This record gives sequence, structure tokens and C-alpha cells, in this order.
Amino acid sequence: MKYVFMLISLIICSGTFAQKKKTTKTIPPPPVRKEFSPPKIQSLIKEDDEDTKCFVYIVKEEKEGRIFVTENLLEYGWNNDLARMVITTYDYDPVAVKKAEKEGYLLGQTQRLQFIEGTFNIKDHTYTFIPTKLDKFKTETFKISFEGKSKKVKHLTNNKNEVFEKGACLEPILGA
Repeated sequence: MKYVFMLISLIICSGTFAQKKKTTKTIPPPPVRKEFSPPKIQSLIKEDDEDTKCFVYIVKEEKEGRIFVTENLLEYGWNNDLARMVITTYDYDPVAVKKAEKEGYLLGQTQRLQFIEGTFNIKDHTYTFIPTKLDKFKTETFKISFEGKSKKVKHLTNNKNEVFEKGACLEPILGA
């Protein structure tokens, strides 16, 4: 029995202290990835985008020593066929404004803005603004006037012969 235990322990010991043979096979390197160039980003500025897509009509009225201003801003073309009209109204006292400018400070004005969202359609030198809430606002039609023979828009004229001149678009408003 003593020899059987010695034989078993010899077999176990020889198996546990044996060295593993090195394999001749080598692991292939990982496949090389083809580097794709990033897709070209198309510029959002088109040739016709250099032309102003914001038009303003300003009405100033003087009543009882105050000046009441109504600005109608028409924006279009910034996203597919979406457009909007922004009506801004405010009033100020010109005497107080001049006095504030002389003393070197600014007067704060309260402005009321009304945003009318909608879509637009251009056909045959006619611009049509279609509000999304037709029950509250009317569809307005404008005649497009071009500069010479170019395709640049000079101004828009509505049905009341009010001329909407090129103007600055609204800057984004950040809430406080």
C-alpha cells in the first residue's frame, strides 16, 4: 500500500510541476480598421441666404407728449417653410430720453411682443404669410420688389401699401 501511495503522489507531483510547452502558433494581430474621413458638413449658408430674410415696418405716433411705436417684423426662411411675424409695441417720453442721455444713463422701456407663428409661400413675386391660428389672425399677402434684375429682395409691400424694409432679425431671448 505504501508503494501505491508513493506511485500516486509521484504521478500527481509530476503532473503539477510539469511545464507547459510553448505553442508555435502565434495569435494574429487585430484587423486594421479602415479610417473613414468624416463626412463633409454642408454649410447652412446658401447663396440666397446672404439676402436678408427679415423685414420691418415701423409706425410712430405722437399722442399727449409721448411717442407710441409699433414695429412689425416678418421673418422667414430659417427652417423649411416656417415664418413668423413679431409685433412689438412700446412707448416713451422723448424729453425724458434726452435728459437721460445728457446725464449719461439709460431709461428702461417696457415692450410688449406678440409672436404669430405660421408658414409662408412664394409664388409669382407674391409672398403669402399663413398663420397657424387662422381663427385669430388673417393671412397676409405681400408683393415682392427685387433689386434690379437680381434675385435679391429689396422690400415687401402688403395690401395696405405698407413697405416692409430689410431689417435686423430678433436675437434669441434668454429667460432669467
